[in-house]
Amino acid sequence: MLDIYQSIYGFEGQPFRLSPDYRFSFGHRSYEDAKSYLKYAVNEGEGIVAITGAPGTGKTTLIASLISELDADRVCVGVISNVQLENRRLADMALDAFSLDASSGSQSSAPVRLKHFFIDQLEKGRRAILIVDEAQGLSREQLEELRLLSNLQHNTQQLLQVFLIGQESLMEVIRLPGMEQLHQRLIAAAQLRPLTLEETVEYIEHRLRVVNWTGDPEIRDEVFNLVHKFSSGIPRRINLICHRLFLQAGLRERHTLLGGDALHVIVELHKEGLLTAGAQRALGEYAVGVKGLASNE
Repeated sequence: MLDIYQSIYGFEGQPFRLSPDYRFSFGHRSYEDAKSYLKYAVNEGEGIVAITGAPGTGKTTLIASLISELDADRVCVGVISNVQLENRRLADMALDAFSLDASSGSQSSAPVRLKHFFIDQLEKGRRAILIVDEAQGLSREQLEELRLLSNLQHNTQQLLQVFLIGQESLMEVIRLPGMEQLHQRLIAAAQLRPLTLEETVEYIEHRLRVVNWTGDPEIRDEVFNLVHKFSSGIPRRINLICHRLFLQAGLRERHTLLGGDALHVIVELHKEGLLTAGAQRALGEYAVGVKGLASNE
Protein backbone atom coordinates (compact mmCIF):
# COMPACT_ATOMS: atom_id res chain seq x y z
CA MET A 1 0.00 0.00 0.00
CA LEU A 2 2.68 2.49 1.02
CA ASP A 3 4.72 1.53 -2.07
CA ILE A 4 1.79 2.62 -4.27
CA TYR A 5 1.51 5.96 -2.50
CA GLN A 6 5.26 6.51 -2.73
CA SER A 7 5.85 5.31 -6.27
CA ILE A 8 2.80 6.91 -7.91
CA TYR A 9 2.31 10.10 -5.92
CA GLY A 10 5.50 10.54 -3.91
CA PHE A 11 3.68 10.47 -0.56
CA GLU A 12 5.68 9.99 2.63
CA GLY A 13 3.01 7.94 4.37
CA GLN A 14 -0.60 6.78 4.25
CA PRO A 15 -2.86 9.84 4.52
CA PHE A 16 -6.12 8.03 5.32
CA ARG A 17 -5.24 5.36 7.84
CA LEU A 18 -8.37 4.08 9.55
CA SER A 19 -6.76 3.86 13.00
CA PRO A 20 -6.56 7.09 15.05
CA ASP A 21 -3.30 9.02 14.60
CA TYR A 22 -2.94 12.36 16.35
CA ARG A 23 -0.21 13.41 13.90
CA PHE A 24 -3.03 14.01 11.41
CA SER A 25 -5.15 16.05 13.83
CA PHE A 26 -7.24 18.63 12.02
CA GLY A 27 -8.32 21.64 14.05
CA HIS A 28 -11.84 22.28 12.82
CA ARG A 29 -14.09 24.47 14.92
CA SER A 30 -15.71 21.96 17.30
CA TYR A 31 -12.39 20.08 17.67
CA GLU A 32 -10.57 23.26 18.69
CA ASP A 33 -13.40 24.22 21.05
CA ALA A 34 -13.22 20.83 22.79
CA LYS A 35 -9.43 20.95 23.02
CA SER A 36 -9.58 24.45 24.48
CA TYR A 37 -11.91 23.23 27.22
CA LEU A 38 -9.53 20.38 28.04
CA LYS A 39 -6.53 22.72 28.19
CA TYR A 40 -8.50 25.12 30.37
CA ALA A 41 -9.32 22.26 32.73
CA VAL A 42 -5.67 21.18 32.87
CA ASN A 43 -4.72 24.69 33.92
CA GLU A 44 -7.51 24.88 36.50
CA GLY A 45 -6.67 21.46 37.95
CA GLU A 46 -10.14 20.64 39.23
CA GLY A 47 -13.61 19.54 38.21
CA ILE A 48 -14.80 17.21 35.46
CA VAL A 49 -14.89 17.86 31.70
CA ALA A 50 -17.15 15.90 29.34
CA ILE A 51 -16.37 15.60 25.62
CA THR A 52 -18.98 13.86 23.48
CA GLY A 53 -19.45 13.00 19.84
CA ALA A 54 -20.80 10.37 17.48
CA PRO A 55 -18.55 7.40 16.65
CA GLY A 56 -15.81 8.40 14.25
CA THR A 57 -15.81 12.14 15.01
CA GLY A 58 -12.26 12.07 16.42
CA LYS A 59 -12.60 11.77 20.19
CA THR A 60 -9.72 9.29 20.56
CA THR A 61 -7.52 11.38 18.26
CA LEU A 62 -8.31 14.49 20.30
CA ILE A 63 -7.25 12.82 23.55
CA ALA A 64 -4.06 11.41 22.02
CA SER A 65 -3.20 14.86 20.65
CA LEU A 66 -3.78 16.47 24.05
CA ILE A 67 -1.66 13.88 25.88
CA SER A 68 1.19 14.39 23.40
CA GLU A 69 1.28 18.09 24.31
CA LEU A 70 1.23 17.69 28.09
CA ASP A 71 4.41 18.08 30.10
CA ALA A 72 5.12 14.68 31.67
CA ASP A 73 7.13 16.41 34.41
CA ARG A 74 4.03 18.28 35.54
CA VAL A 75 1.18 15.90 34.73
CA CYS A 76 0.54 12.20 35.34
CA VAL A 77 -2.10 10.73 33.02
CA GLY A 78 -4.11 7.53 33.43
CA VAL A 79 -6.50 6.27 30.74
CA ILE A 80 -9.45 3.90 31.21
CA SER A 81 -10.85 2.47 27.97
CA ASN A 82 -13.36 -0.21 26.99
CA VAL A 83 -15.37 0.28 30.17
CA GLN A 84 -18.19 -1.84 28.69
CA LEU A 85 -15.86 -4.84 28.83
CA GLU A 86 -14.95 -4.17 32.46
CA ASN A 87 -17.20 -5.46 35.22
CA ARG A 88 -15.13 -3.96 38.00
CA ARG A 89 -15.18 -1.07 40.40
CA LEU A 90 -14.06 2.19 38.91
CA ALA A 91 -11.33 2.57 41.53
CA ASP A 92 -9.77 -0.75 40.51
CA MET A 93 -9.77 0.33 36.87
CA ALA A 94 -8.13 3.60 37.93
CA LEU A 95 -5.37 1.66 39.69
CA ASP A 96 -4.62 -0.10 36.42
CA ALA A 97 -4.77 3.18 34.51
CA PHE A 98 -2.02 4.63 36.69
CA SER A 99 0.00 1.38 36.52
CA LEU A 100 -0.66 0.53 40.15
CA ASP A 101 -1.01 -3.19 40.80
CA ALA A 102 -4.65 -3.75 41.71
CA SER A 103 -3.86 -7.29 42.92
CA SER A 104 -1.00 -6.35 45.24
CA GLY A 105 -0.93 -7.46 48.85
CA SER A 106 -1.76 -4.00 50.17
CA GLN A 107 -4.45 -4.00 52.84
CA SER A 108 -5.56 -0.49 51.87
CA SER A 109 -8.69 -0.02 49.77
CA ALA A 110 -8.33 1.07 46.15
CA PRO A 111 -9.54 4.65 46.83
CA VAL A 112 -7.07 5.01 49.71
CA ARG A 113 -4.19 3.71 47.59
CA LEU A 114 -5.16 6.11 44.83
CA LYS A 115 -5.25 9.04 47.24
CA HIS A 116 -1.78 8.19 48.53
CA PHE A 117 -0.53 7.96 44.95
CA PHE A 118 -2.10 11.31 44.03
CA ILE A 119 -0.58 12.98 47.10
CA ASP A 120 2.81 11.53 46.20
CA GLN A 121 2.47 12.93 42.68
CA LEU A 122 1.45 16.32 44.07
CA GLU A 123 4.52 16.41 46.30
CA LYS A 124 6.64 15.73 43.22
CA GLY A 125 5.06 18.68 41.45
CA ARG A 126 2.78 16.58 39.24
CA ARG A 127 -1.00 16.56 39.02
CA ALA A 128 -3.05 13.49 38.16
CA ILE A 129 -5.48 13.37 35.25
CA LEU A 130 -7.81 10.42 34.72
CA ILE A 131 -9.28 10.04 31.21
CA VAL A 132 -12.25 7.71 30.81
CA ASP A 133 -12.94 6.78 27.19
CA GLU A 134 -16.33 5.41 26.07
CA ALA A 135 -17.63 6.80 29.35
CA GLN A 136 -21.26 6.41 28.27
CA GLY A 137 -20.84 2.74 29.26
CA LEU A 138 -20.18 3.50 32.94
CA SER A 139 -22.80 2.30 35.39
CA ARG A 140 -24.38 4.60 37.97
CA GLU A 141 -22.25 2.98 40.65
CA GLN A 142 -19.05 3.57 38.65
CA LEU A 143 -19.99 7.18 37.97
CA GLU A 144 -20.59 7.73 41.68
CA GLU A 145 -17.17 6.24 42.42
CA LEU A 146 -15.67 8.58 39.87
CA ARG A 147 -17.34 11.58 41.49
CA LEU A 148 -15.96 10.59 44.88
CA LEU A 149 -12.46 10.24 43.43
CA SER A 150 -12.76 13.68 41.82
CA ASN A 151 -13.54 15.08 45.28
CA LEU A 152 -10.27 13.89 46.82
CA GLN A 153 -8.31 16.76 48.35
CA HIS A 154 -5.04 17.35 50.18
CA ASN A 155 -4.51 20.64 52.01
CA THR A 156 -7.47 22.14 50.09
CA GLN A 157 -5.95 21.11 46.73
CA GLN A 158 -7.90 18.86 44.36
CA LEU A 159 -5.93 15.69 43.73
CA LEU A 160 -7.55 14.45 40.52
CA GLN A 161 -8.71 15.98 37.25
CA VAL A 162 -11.26 13.87 35.32
CA PHE A 163 -12.03 13.87 31.60
CA LEU A 164 -15.09 11.90 30.46
CA ILE A 165 -15.04 11.03 26.75
CA GLY A 166 -18.03 9.35 25.15
CA GLN A 167 -20.92 9.29 22.75
CA GLU A 168 -23.81 11.75 22.95
CA SER A 169 -25.69 9.51 25.38
CA LEU A 170 -23.08 10.31 28.04
CA MET A 171 -24.67 13.68 28.77
CA GLU A 172 -28.09 12.04 28.97
CA VAL A 173 -26.74 9.75 31.69
CA ILE A 174 -25.15 12.61 33.60
CA ARG A 175 -28.46 14.54 33.55
CA LEU A 176 -30.52 11.64 34.95
CA PRO A 177 -32.31 12.08 38.28
CA GLY A 178 -29.97 11.14 41.10
CA MET A 179 -26.85 12.27 39.19
CA GLU A 180 -27.10 15.92 40.25
CA GLN A 181 -23.89 15.88 42.31
CA LEU A 182 -21.87 14.54 39.39
CA HIS A 183 -23.49 17.05 37.03
CA GLN A 184 -22.56 19.89 39.39
CA ARG A 185 -18.91 18.81 39.24
CA LEU A 186 -18.77 19.50 35.49
CA ILE A 187 -16.82 22.64 34.67
CA ALA A 188 -17.12 22.27 30.88
CA ALA A 189 -18.80 20.14 28.22
CA ALA A 190 -18.16 20.12 24.48
CA GLN A 191 -19.38 18.11 21.50
CA LEU A 192 -17.39 17.07 18.43
CA ARG A 193 -19.63 17.66 15.43
CA PRO A 194 -19.49 16.31 11.86
CA LEU A 195 -17.53 18.38 9.36
CA THR A 196 -19.18 20.84 7.02
CA LEU A 197 -18.44 20.58 3.30
CA GLU A 198 -15.80 23.31 3.60
CA GLU A 199 -14.22 21.55 6.58
CA THR A 200 -14.30 18.23 4.70
CA VAL A 201 -12.28 19.75 1.86
CA GLU A 202 -9.81 21.25 4.35
CA TYR A 203 -9.62 17.95 6.27
CA ILE A 204 -8.78 15.90 3.18
CA GLU A 205 -6.22 18.40 1.93
CA HIS A 206 -4.68 18.69 5.42
CA ARG A 207 -4.12 14.94 5.70
CA LEU A 208 -2.63 14.88 2.22
CA ARG A 209 -0.25 17.73 2.98
CA VAL A 210 1.00 15.87 6.07
CA VAL A 211 2.35 13.16 3.73
CA ASN A 212 3.82 15.70 1.27
CA TRP A 213 1.01 15.98 -1.29
CA THR A 214 1.88 18.67 -3.82
CA GLY A 215 -1.24 18.55 -5.98
CA ASP A 216 -0.75 15.10 -7.52
CA PRO A 217 -3.30 13.68 -7.89
CA GLU A 218 -5.52 16.63 -8.72
CA ILE A 219 -8.89 16.35 -6.96
CA ARG A 220 -11.95 17.78 -8.67
CA ASP A 221 -14.67 19.54 -6.66
CA GLU A 222 -17.22 16.79 -7.36
CA VAL A 223 -15.01 14.33 -5.47
CA PHE A 224 -15.14 16.48 -2.35
CA ASN A 225 -18.90 16.92 -2.70
CA LEU A 226 -19.50 13.16 -2.99
CA VAL A 227 -17.16 12.27 -0.13
CA HIS A 228 -18.88 14.77 2.15
CA LYS A 229 -22.36 13.66 1.12
CA PHE A 230 -21.78 9.96 1.69
CA SER A 231 -19.61 10.31 4.80
CA SER A 232 -22.03 12.76 6.45
CA GLY A 233 -18.91 14.69 7.46
CA ILE A 234 -17.73 11.96 9.86
CA PRO A 235 -13.90 11.84 9.73
CA ARG A 236 -13.68 8.05 10.06
CA ARG A 237 -16.03 7.58 7.11
CA ILE A 238 -14.14 10.21 5.11
CA ASN A 239 -10.98 8.18 5.73
CA LEU A 240 -12.73 4.97 4.66
CA ILE A 241 -13.89 6.43 1.33
CA CYS A 242 -10.63 8.27 0.60
CA HIS A 243 -8.49 5.29 1.56
CA ARG A 244 -10.24 3.15 -1.04
CA LEU A 245 -10.35 5.99 -3.57
CA PHE A 246 -6.61 6.68 -3.45
CA LEU A 247 -5.76 2.98 -3.45
CA GLN A 248 -7.74 2.37 -6.63
CA ALA A 249 -6.46 5.56 -8.23
CA GLY A 250 -2.88 4.58 -7.45
CA LEU A 251 -3.33 1.09 -8.88
CA ARG A 252 -4.66 2.68 -12.09
CA GLU A 253 -1.97 5.39 -11.99
CA ARG A 254 -4.60 8.10 -12.23
CA HIS A 255 -3.36 11.64 -11.63
CA THR A 256 -6.75 13.37 -11.74
CA LEU A 257 -9.60 12.17 -9.51
CA LEU A 258 -13.08 12.73 -10.92
CA GLY A 259 -16.55 12.44 -9.46
CA GLY A 260 -17.01 9.13 -11.26
CA ASP A 261 -13.98 7.68 -9.44
CA ALA A 262 -15.46 8.64 -6.07
CA LEU A 263 -18.90 7.34 -7.00
CA HIS A 264 -17.44 4.00 -8.11
CA VAL A 265 -15.77 3.59 -4.71
CA ILE A 266 -18.92 4.60 -2.85
CA VAL A 267 -20.99 2.03 -4.77
CA GLU A 268 -18.40 -0.63 -3.94
CA LEU A 269 -18.49 0.22 -0.24
CA HIS A 270 -22.28 0.14 -0.37
CA LYS A 271 -22.24 -3.36 -1.90
CA GLU A 272 -19.82 -4.51 0.79
CA GLY A 273 -22.14 -3.20 3.51
CA LEU A 274 -19.50 -0.77 4.80
CA LEU A 275 -21.63 2.36 4.53
CA THR A 276 -24.11 3.34 7.21
CA ALA A 277 -27.85 3.15 6.62
CA GLY A 278 -27.93 6.93 6.20
CA ALA A 279 -25.23 6.83 3.53
CA GLN A 280 -27.01 3.98 1.78
CA ARG A 281 -30.23 6.01 1.68
CA ALA A 282 -28.30 8.98 0.32
CA LEU A 283 -26.85 6.76 -2.41
CA GLY A 284 -30.35 5.67 -3.43
CA GLU A 285 -31.56 9.27 -3.50
CA TYR A 286 -28.50 10.30 -5.51
CA ALA A 287 -29.10 7.54 -8.06
CA VAL A 288 -32.75 8.58 -8.43
CA GLY A 289 -31.69 12.21 -8.91
CA VAL A 290 -29.15 11.30 -11.58
CA LYS A 291 -31.71 9.21 -13.46
CA GLY A 292 -34.26 12.01 -13.25
CA LEU A 293 -31.75 14.53 -14.58
CA ALA A 294 -30.84 12.24 -17.48
CA SER A 295 -34.50 11.69 -18.41
CA ASN A 296 -35.05 15.45 -18.61
CA GLU A 297 -32.14 16.07 -20.94
